This record gives sequence, structure tokens and C-alpha cells, in this order.
Amino acid sequence: MPGQRGSETRKLTQQVGIRLTEEEYERLLGEAQAAGLTLAALTRKRLLGLHITAQVDGELIRELRRLGGLAKLAIRTPGMAEAGHLALADIRRAIAHLAEPQS
Repeated sequence: MPGQRGSETRKLTQQVGIRLTEEEYERLLGEAQAAGLTLAALTRKRLLGLHITAQVDGELIRELRRLGGLAKLAIRTPGMAEAGHLALADIRRAIAHLAEPQS
């Protein structure tokens, strides 16, 4: 469909115009790039109070979950149970921290 980008299927008909300083614009543009969103999508989510997850955070969460699997294996290995439990607790805290909405 001409004029349609990405996977957006809703018909967006209303516009809101705002003026930004150069610094504000660059900051929002950087945040949009980090989240893998267009500037319009990032701004829409911000205005509606929706959660925005940076792509890096998603990659970190996946890696921490993979490490959690390794920690679980360590728990079942004789002599490594205590270290595995500590590592797993640290990983869970890191995942919870990354999943918290950032302001």
C-alpha cells in the first residue's frame, strides 16, 4: 500500500505538531534508533505512556536468560550448587531491572 511503512495496519488520521530544540530532537531520534522505532512511533508510545524497550535491552535479556540456563545446570552439578544459586539470583535481578520501564 503506498505511503504505508513497516507493519502498521491501523489508519492513522490525526496529527500533532510540536516544536523541539535541536538537542531535544537529537535525543528523541537517538532513543528511537535504540528502540528500533521510527521517531513517530517512539513519540506516539511516549505520549500514550506505553513501555519502550531498547533493542539492546531485549538482547541483554535474552543473553541473561541463556546464562540462567547455564546457572541451572551448575546447580545440578556436584560442588557447584551454591555458586549456581547465587548466579541465578543475580541474573533474575538483572532481568527484572532491565524489564522495568525507563523514564
